[in-house]
Amino acid sequence: MHTLLPPRFEGEERSHYVASPRAKRAFRTVLDAQLLFREPGQTVVEHRLTGAGSERRLEIVSRHQLARGTLTESSVLEADCVLRPLTFERQVTMADGTTARHERIDFTKGLLPFPEGTYPEVLIPFLLRFQPFDGTRRSTHAWVTDRFVARVYYESSRKPHRCLVPVGTVETWEVVMYPDLSDWVKIGAILTDLVKPLIPKYHMWFEVAAPHRLVRFEGPYGPPGAPELVLELSRVER
Repeated sequence: MHTLLPPRFEGEERSHYVASPRAKRAFRTVLDAQLLFREPGQTVVEHRLTGAGSERRLEIVSRHQLARGTLTESSVLEADCVLRPLTFERQVTMADGTTARHERIDFTKGLLPFPEGTYPEVLIPFLLRFQPFDGTRRSTHAWVTDRFVARVYYESSRKPHRCLVPVGTVETWEVVMYPDLSDWVKIGAILTDLVKPLIPKYHMWFEVAAPHRLVRFEGPYGPPGAPELVLELSRVER
């Protein structure tokens, strides 16, 4: 299964996270997350669900307050039977108010047809909360740019874990996500299973109780090579 399921809740939600560099890198990361922060940063993620049927839309906006400015990413997805990305926008605003980066992608248009179930990579950790937590390995496709789309696998733990974060102690499902090495080198299923314990992973913890919010994230914020962050839930507004 490559496509992701839409949320079951309605309305709006705003989650606040404390952001910090990952203490020990799992990937051979070129960019140093330490340079993003002078002190623990703040990340706010907003979910908004509107419409019904074929007009049902999920909007997710994340704002990352960093040492030198703000990174804002917003996405709109069709949210009827499955999630399908429609638009993705990223803007970097420096501390003096100037815009350093601004890009907008329309997933309904483009020169290359993407595989079914392709989502902006930075969005996937905020979409997995809507998927089953049954220990089954599933895959989807992570979009980084129009010229870089990769398959990733994700699977949840079969037993809940207690996770201590600023909002308190939460019963969670741990979900790991990792790249498919066969995207780069054809190594076969047997070798994939053998090297799987050695593959660097993204780790996410989601509430056992609905609506299964992301409680903690640990990994690159983006593809391998991106700065490795830790996000920890501090409060929620409904």
